[in-house]
Amino acid sequence: MKRKLLVSSVAVLVLVAGLSATLARPQWLPSWARIDPGKLPTWARFDAKAPAAAEDVGLYCEEHGVPEKFCTLCHEELKDKLMLCKEHGNLPEDVCTLCHPEVEKKYNLKMCKEHGLPESFCFKCGKGPSASLGLPDDGWCAAHAKPEALCSECAALKAEGLPLPGAKSGSAKVCRDPLPLVRLASADLARQIGIQTAEVLEEEHAHRLVANAETAYDANHYADVSPRVSGFIREVRADLGRSVKRGEVLCIVDSAEVSTIKLQYLSADAALKLAEDTYRRMSALAAQDVVPRKEEIATRTALNQAKSSLLDARQKLKNLLFDDAALEEVLRTEGTGSLIDVVSPIDGAVVLRHAVKGEAVQATAQLFAVADGSRMWLWVDVYEADVQKVKPGQAVGFSISGTGPGDGPTASGEVTWVGAEVNEQTRTARIRAELGNPDGRLRANQFGEATIQIGSSHKAVVVPKEAVQRKDKVEVVFLPEGRGVYRPQRVTTKPTDRNDVLEVTWGLKPGQEVVSKGAFLLKTEIMKGAIGAGCCE
Repeated sequence: MKRKLLVSSVAVLVLVAGLSATLARPQWLPSWARIDPGKLPTWARFDAKAPAAAEDVGLYCEEHGVPEKFCTLCHEELKDKLMLCKEHGNLPEDVCTLCHPEVEKKYNLKMCKEHGLPESFCFKCGKGPSASLGLPDDGWCAAHAKPEALCSECAALKAEGLPLPGAKSGSAKVCRDPLPLVRLASADLARQIGIQTAEVLEEEHAHRLVANAETAYDANHYADVSPRVSGFIREVRADLGRSVKRGEVLCIVDSAEVSTIKLQYLSADAALKLAEDTYRRMSALAAQDVVPRKEEIATRTALNQAKSSLLDARQKLKNLLFDDAALEEVLRTEGTGSLIDVVSPIDGAVVLRHAVKGEAVQATAQLFAVADGSRMWLWVDVYEADVQKVKPGQAVGFSISGTGPGDGPTASGEVTWVGAEVNEQTRTARIRAELGNPDGRLRANQFGEATIQIGSSHKAVVVPKEAVQRKDKVEVVFLPEGRGVYRPQRVTTKPTDRNDVLEVTWGLKPGQEVVSKGAFLLKTEIMKGAIGAGCCE
């Protein structure tokens, strides 16, 4: 039994040794008995090495074909944290396949087959965070967000011999940060998505400010009419809409107060005449020492008091608009009638009437309002940001709400006053203008739109308003380059007196072509890093 066990053990050992030799040194075996190690699993190979663990790159940006931690198109803040390859379009150094070919397989990058760079970062194709070496310069100073020719900050640095600031993207030229070209898949795609172009024109324009406005009577040619005394209305002579002249009677009021004042006036006049006679007699007697001097002084005092009483009664009648002729008539006829005429103080038309025959009225009651409607005031509410543009003397046009755009302004005039305060709730300042109204089309308290000309008429380069897009707080237009290629051009603009165009103060010349319809779609292509995918793929 022991012998059988020993033989079996030896046989097993020989078998294991043979298999081990076969696997470890297959070249020792004849060709028919050899096993191809490549067909064996890794764990069964004696000379196989454990595979290298793949580097964990975290999330992967499927849209741009690079690890998320290197995608400066999705995360612009990474530009300040990663080292950028300025030689090859400012893409992250970690994924620059021209400098480091091994990273293509290491990070499984999506490549541009033509130029050997990551597809979404290929500056030669006009893509990437800044294709600075292959893009045209649009003349924009990115460091100070203004045209290079108008950049006073850079001009001051140059004059002092100081280094100029660089753009955030680290482009090759100081202050320059050009926008990438937009390349559509084909020229026919522009027609399919509805892209249209328009010519840059030069026209005559003036800068205007539009604001809400309300008409009002000219306070310098408007009057409230009151009777000045209490009483009852005996007669009404004027009605609404009637044109009246200054001094024309509007109504007659019966007032006991008028009768009392007339009686005081007559009494004061008689007392004055008596005091004058008494003083003359007393003066003659005092000169002959017939009476004491104190009697003369007493009569002189009485004379002065009589004059004062007459002046008081006379002034009361003048306050009721009695002129000198009327006062003389009262003395001549000794009239103490209670009737008083209520007259118009200005030329104009009756625009308000409260007077009713037989009505009891107080001295301050408003019976009529008379206004000269040949001129009107216009109150304009201008936002505080625009107030400094408005000056007295500027031309103003006013259009009543509800009028068509082709009807033109209802009235015109000029600014006469600019408000000195801003409303706390609306944050607007009030501007007053005077408008001519010879045909009477304007009425008080009408709402409408005021247009203030804040600049003189001049030649202006204009483009359709829809052609101008905003990117990073800068206005951009797109210039067609042919074959589905569009070059973004930054511009500066101002509003015009038309709602459909903008004036381009810098960046374009008359005769150039810009994309009008479809400009927003092109903007999405250069903003992929900010909003995701574009709309033209």
